[in-house]
Amino acid sequence: MLCALAVPALLAGCVSERGGHHKRRHGFSDDRSAVQVVSALIGGKNVFIPSTIVLTEGSGRKLSLFNATDQPHGFAIPGLGLEVVLQPGVEQEVVLPTLEAHRLYAITCHLHPPHRGATLMVVPAR
Repeated sequence: MLCALAVPALLAGCVSERGGHHKRRHGFSDDRSAVQVVSALIGGKNVFIPSTIVLTEGSGRKLSLFNATDQPHGFAIPGLGLEVVLQPGVEQEVVLPTLEAHRLYAITCHLHPPHRGATLMVVPAR
């Protein structure tokens, strides 16, 4: 829970003015071609790593999903209409629909409701 609160606070600090001497910056840039996400079993719990994914707004954003467990798992972002099944030991790349800034999306395993969820945070791009 603490990490979930720390990420937005850190992001807010990145766009604050410094002493009024610098022009305020709006947005972020991202040079990654795809963000890697792993479905794993840790301490008897199925989790997504990372549990908070931060992407800039726009189109062409990709996730590289890998299932490190020995059974199929789902990866769904209901707010984006995305739902895929990840086979054990298989990496799968998905292209997200165009993302709007200032949005949070829940990520779930639609095959196993007890699977711990994750969050997709979309921030403004430069």
